[in-house]
Amino acid sequence: MASLRQVKVGKIMIGGGAPVVLQSMTNTDPLDADATTNQALKLAHAGCEIVRITVPNMDAVAVTREVRRRLGDLPLVADVHFDHKVALAVAPYVDKIRLNPGTLRGQVEVSEVAKALLDHGTALRIGSNSGSLPNPKAPDPIAKQLCDAVEVWVKRFEDAGFFDIVVSVKATSPVMTLQANHMASKRFEYPLHIGLTEAGTVSSGSVRSAAVLAALLAQKIGDTIRVSLAGDPLAEIPVGLNILRSLGLRPEGGRVIACPTCGRSRIDVAKYAKLIEEAFPDDPRVIAVMGCEVNGPGEAKMADVALVGSVDGAVVYRGGKAVFRGTVEEAVRMVGAGAGTGAGTGAGAGTGVGE
Repeated sequence: MASLRQVKVGKIMIGGGAPVVLQSMTNTDPLDADATTNQALKLAHAGCEIVRITVPNMDAVAVTREVRRRLGDLPLVADVHFDHKVALAVAPYVDKIRLNPGTLRGQVEVSEVAKALLDHGTALRIGSNSGSLPNPKAPDPIAKQLCDAVEVWVKRFEDAGFFDIVVSVKATSPVMTLQANHMASKRFEYPLHIGLTEAGTVSSGSVRSAAVLAALLAQKIGDTIRVSLAGDPLAEIPVGLNILRSLGLRPEGGRVIACPTCGRSRIDVAKYAKLIEEAFPDDPRVIAVMGCEVNGPGEAKMADVALVGSVDGAVVYRGGKAVFRGTVEEAVRMVGAGAGTGAGTGAGAGTGVGE
């Protein structure tokens, strides 16, 4: 977002003032074209803009070519380790390569890779992380070691005439990651791929990632993000989208807001908020679910539609005005009647919610 250089990755631009890009990585068998393609398409449907796949060897290159054919123009990144010749072979079929610098033994290999990338218009990510530093026992701070490790290879590719580079410096520690990216943003003109490496499970990793990504993005550091979570990568996308929306880097769209509940709650707020959120994931409205009449009417004025617990069941508000009183189940159906329209008008549309 704040980087000076801009890099083209397929149909998407990264850096140089372009919108922050959300990406993820498949965890399927790299030799299974069906599974890899299906997961990549699911990620894209969920809102992922760039998909990375593992290409560990020459056998996987042929699979990548087929995945590329099936995915059309979805920006595709190859994750290459161990052998730089794999990068040479896969360059024609992907939009960017994430290359482990450890696969390059000298400037000859760098020049070969640079030529292949230039020939096919393929970008490159050069990254370091705290688990694979050249000399982790060095006295310098980890943040400096991460940036130094990247800078060596950036200069080598620049010497080879290649400049379509994205940089990343990651650590498992949120504090180290923040420090490293602050340093990288001052040292490099290239776009920054930011994220917390090996963040953890969905519950803990989402919080740790959000803390790091929000802190950096709020200071205009970072051009593309990944929320790295253990398990199904589809879980990464809503977390990333919510981080971007919370910072105004994506249209807010619809959302369900709900009170934290207390002893005054007259309805099961968590139950009905979750039910509405899951039933209408693409609803463009802001829907409030409030437990009682204390804050409910006030919140209703700031939402498109609100469901508020009452002594006799629930009240539905539209535009801050009460339009329906009845049972909670009836009120939920009333809320659902306007799903997908942004208007929230009409009742009993047969959504099935609450039935």
